Order: sequence, then C-alpha cells, then structure tokens
Amino acid sequence: MKKAAAFAIIISLAIMAGCIKKAPPLTEIPFYKDFESAKTEAIKANKPMIIDFYTEWCKYCKMLDTITYIDSIIIAMSHDDIFVKIDAEADTTLAARYAVAGFPTIVITRPDGEEIDRIWGYMPPNEFYNQVQLYLQGKETLEDYLTRIQDEPDNPEYLMTIGEKYASRSETEKSIEFYTKVLALDGDNLRGLGSRAMAAIYDAQSRIRDYKAAIATCQELMTRFPTSREADDATAMLGYFTSKSGDGKSALALYREYLQKYPDGQNLWVKNRIADLEENL
Repeated sequence: MKKAAAFAIIISLAIMAGCIKKAPPLTEIPFYKDFESAKTEAIKANKPMIIDFYTEWCKYCKMLDTITYIDSIIIAMSHDDIFVKIDAEADTTLAARYAVAGFPTIVITRPDGEEIDRIWGYMPPNEFYNQVQLYLQGKETLEDYLTRIQDEPDNPEYLMTIGEKYASRSETEKSIEFYTKVLALDGDNLRGLGSRAMAAIYDAQSRIRDYKAAIATCQELMTRFPTSREADDATAMLGYFTSKSGDGKSALALYREYLQKYPDGQNLWVKNRIADLEENL
C-alpha cells in the first residue's frame, strides 16, 4: 500500500509538472526606465543593476541598442541583472549623481545602487558580457587596479587604466595625475602609451574647458610624437580647441592645414567644422 501511494504521488507530481508552462525565453531586454523602480526590484530580487546613461544624439549609444543589446548573450543577462536605461539629458540629477562624463556610460551597481564600476563607450556583445562578469567578480575595477598598483607602482598599463577610470567618473585632476605618470614612464613612446596619455590629457583639459592648456598639450604631442596615430587627432583637435577659445580665423587656418596634411584623415568632421566657422564668421 505504501509503494502504491508513493507511486500515485509521483504520478500526480509528474502530471502537475507537465501542466506548468515554462516561461518563454526572453527575446529582448526588459529595460526599466525609472531608476527608483529598478532599484526597488533589484533589492527585492538581490540582483545587480546595469544602468545605461544615453542621449538621443549619441551614435555609440545607438550602436549599443542595435548591436549589443539585441544579442542573445546580453538578453540572457537580464535573467540575473536589472537593466536600466536613463536619458541623461532628461534625468540630469541622476547623471550628476553618478558623475557621468560622456555617452554612453554604463554603470554596474550593487542592488542598492552602489557603483561597482563602469563601461565608458561602446562595447560589442562578447566584450560587454565579459567585462560585466569580471566587474561582478571584483576584477578589473578601479578598486582592483588601485590594489595592483601598490605592488607595481611603475606599471604604465595599470596607471593608464586608472587614469581612464577616473576620467569616466569626471575626476579630471586625478585622471591627469595618472596620465602624467604614464607619460613620464613612456616618454619615448616605445609602448605607444606616451602619445596615448597626452591625448587623454588634452581631452581631460577640454572637459573642464581649459582650452589653452589643451592647445598646448596638442602642440606638444605633435612635436614629440609626430608619427604617432594620436598626432593625426591632435592636429584636428588643435583647430577645434582654438575655435572654442574664441579664435575662429586661426581655427579655420588650422583646419585647412589639417586637410592638406592628412587627406585621408577626419575630413568629413573637419569640413563640417570649417562650414560652421565660415557661416559664423
């Protein structure tokens, strides 16, 4: 009788299991649009949040939408992570709270919204997935690199990464401090980090609208590393910073010099800047 009863229970459970429909697989990421609602759900479910700060005009934000976020490996992440999309120009308070420095910025947080680290710019699906997983394991975060640098204080790759992480958090002075250390360690540019650090320095200077300093850094980069990849960009940005500093005529001349020097460079962007200046002047 006991065996018969047990068998009947097993049969009943099997029938019940067959009647329970499995949830259909996700075909898209169920983004939250409201931070507080997302945070409430994240705390309730004990899941980390992935907060995407975007703008409508950002080209790389659209690339995330049309390439990264539609990939099955990223969609599957939304089973374990709460995805949030925030228009940074609409919710300026939240963007300021997380010190968003550019777009897209994807902040990975604990359920309560405490930042773990962030992705600054576009990443294709596999890289995006791997980077988020590393962050959730506490690897390659700012805290991780600050720990590493204690053992290897003269590691230029670590210093460069730390500078970039501070820059993505709008901590400009700290970012320049670390970029300057990189430049000192790779002053001959054998690693390709000296020119990269100088480009990062003028970018940081421009973000705090110190265009005179940015101009000087561009000129120094062009002089010290004239054959580097960054020299091309610096030549174009020299015209831009000159324009932003209020000298439109000199900026026009610099842009035209750029087109002659780099016929295969950023011609469309430079030509658009020339057209804007000619119209304003």
